[in-house]
Amino acid sequence: MRTSVPPKKRPSFPPLPRKKAALADPERVELRLSIGRDGLGLELGAPVVVGPLRVTELVLSMPGVRFPLDVSGGVSRFRHRRGDLQRLTVELTAHELVRWATPRLNGVIGAEACEVWIGISRSVATLALSTRGSVPAFLAFEVSATIEGEDVRLFLTAARGTGLPAPPVVLAMAAMDALLGKSATRAGASFTVQQAAAKLSKGLLPDAGARVPSTESVRWTALATADDGWILHASRHGTPTETSAHAALAREANLLTREADDARYERAYDRARALDVAVLERAPRHPEVCGRIAEIDRHAGGRAEAALGTLEDSERERGFHHGMLRAELLEEVGDTAAAVAAFAHVGETEVVPVLAARAYERAAELVADAAEGLVWLDFAVVRAPAEARLRWARVARRLALGRIEDAMADAEHLEAQARGPTARHEVWWRAGAEWQKAGLHGEAAPLFERALRFVPDDAEALAGLGRALLAQGRAARGVALLTRSIELAEKASTTPIDRTVLDLARALAEQLSDRPAAIARLRAVRSESPEGIEARGLEGRWRAALGDLAGASLAFARLREIVSTRVEEGASPDKKTALAFLIEAAIFERDVRQDLLACQRLLGATLRVAPHDAVASAAYRDVGARIVGVPASRPLMESEPPLPPAVEEDYDAADDESRVEDLTRKLHADANDDSVVDELAFRLTRLGRAHELLALLSARIEDATPARRVKLIPKQEAVLQHLEDDARERGSDPEVRLFREARLALRP
Repeated sequence: MRTSVPPKKRPSFPPLPRKKAALADPERVELRLSIGRDGLGLELGAPVVVGPLRVTELVLSMPGVRFPLDVSGGVSRFRHRRGDLQRLTVELTAHELVRWATPRLNGVIGAEACEVWIGISRSVATLALSTRGSVPAFLAFEVSATIEGEDVRLFLTAARGTGLPAPPVVLAMAAMDALLGKSATRAGASFTVQQAAAKLSKGLLPDAGARVPSTESVRWTALATADDGWILHASRHGTPTETSAHAALAREANLLTREADDARYERAYDRARALDVAVLERAPRHPEVCGRIAEIDRHAGGRAEAALGTLEDSERERGFHHGMLRAELLEEVGDTAAAVAAFAHVGETEVVPVLAARAYERAAELVADAAEGLVWLDFAVVRAPAEARLRWARVARRLALGRIEDAMADAEHLEAQARGPTARHEVWWRAGAEWQKAGLHGEAAPLFERALRFVPDDAEALAGLGRALLAQGRAARGVALLTRSIELAEKASTTPIDRTVLDLARALAEQLSDRPAAIARLRAVRSESPEGIEARGLEGRWRAALGDLAGASLAFARLREIVSTRVEEGASPDKKTALAFLIEAAIFERDVRQDLLACQRLLGATLRVAPHDAVASAAYRDVGARIVGVPASRPLMESEPPLPPAVEEDYDAADDESRVEDLTRKLHADANDDSVVDELAFRLTRLGRAHELLALLSARIEDATPARRVKLIPKQEAVLQHLEDDARERGSDPEVRLFREARLALRP
């Protein structure tokens, strides 16, 4: 006969550190009478969830109760009696443990929220934590359990990870401490839950109105694996279960490292290392001890070789691999090929999917060949297909290799993973940005349009679409979208608009030929922003083109101040952009305004950015000489003119045309014939075919010897100067800038 009583809410169990609130939505405990040949007792009416545990069986006996007896009062009549606990069965599944543990483990390995992965086998459970910050962090360790009478002991082994703020074993102990709290005591890297059956009974039965039973002689007798979890069974006068080999080894390792682990947990790393080294005298080349020493050396910094030597000793002795640590140490000492192989080995053998994928990702980052890197990223995505970071990395690699359709497949997969319109908008906005970064402006426009379908008034997506349309030559529409983007960003006051304003100004000046409007837009770009140098340089250039010489000089002076201030503050300005505009400003002050003092100040700023630039150094000295009235040694910032052969008086263009064809065929037959190159360059110069001459010289310079380059570079510089002057006469500012940058790049 079984009778139930109204259920009551149970308290949270086990107690957690620094958390006083009960578990959310606690289960209700239901008891019922059990009458059998062994007498009267109480048992659970239904399974009860306690934290991550599921109690499926709890049976009490009522000593001293004799038949016949009246049971009409049900449980309420007998629950005041103190019974004896006879049997207790508990299930622990990976799914429930992940759900319960995730909020408690936040902050263990980083400030960001962490994701938890748990895998359970018969002899060991593997627990892994990961974060998705700008530098992702990963921690994994194994937990083995042994039964010691009424107690359950948990041993931590094989702690490993990457991107962590402390050695992995320290964070593994912190993670277990966060999970078990006051319900367990720690000794080194082991945790003991004392009288676990009694604690469970105390947490359940008083909540149902029953007295706490006697748990004397109750022993944990079984630790089995079912599906993705463990099943623990306790019974009165039971025989303890046999300890697994893995748990036995973990217990022995804990005995060796206990004192050092206590010091490690207190962050006394020097003392912990000394204790570990002492242990190696008793247990030579023990893999767990060697791994702990290597982790301390890695965390200390500057000890990569020592850490590698320690690991290699343990690996030769036991075949034990601290894969991720060894790979990162090999990378630190500069052995890239070995590091790639080590990361690949981790990817093949690691049981934690996200950590294995991270290893493959690191291998992809190290290899120089883009195609090989893509192969490693493919492996990474296979191991962790839900990791968006890996798919974005593969998108970039595929675009770099021209595999646009494959990159689009990844973007569509990311959209399918996204939940809600905002998340899908982010996917397509980022996809458009990746396409633009790869130079695929035409293909980027539809992606930004897809992003705008989900969030029509997003400033960044509108700016991206505007840039894509400008690259396609649709200047009017592109300018309108950039203007709309700036208006929305100014209202929101959250998105930096300096880059968008700069792009709008360029479009107005270079595509719509409205320099005054472009200058007005540039004034809105903050000088302290990353775009400040380019904005002041463009303002000076366009004011000079409009004839506003005083305004151009003032803009160039602001440019000099910005560059000087950033160098003084230790910031790193865009060197290429800063040098190009500073030299342009110096030439303007010298040739147009004829202000040598202003020119000298600009060249001084140039030398602060590039102290070893030979051209700027020589120009600075020459300007100084001119200021004091000494003739300059050579023209300021101008290359030596080429020295072509003498020109015949009876020049015949038709003859040159024919000769160019013959010389071109000879060059195809023997590309290393310098005499053919020289004559061909001479003929192309007389014919005025500057673009062909530039192509010829550029190709020859790449393969030329140092002595030959000395002869060819002045010729190429003169050609670029000619093309720059021609473009300036035609009013083509983009070509002027292109040829000038190419000419300046030739100088050391």
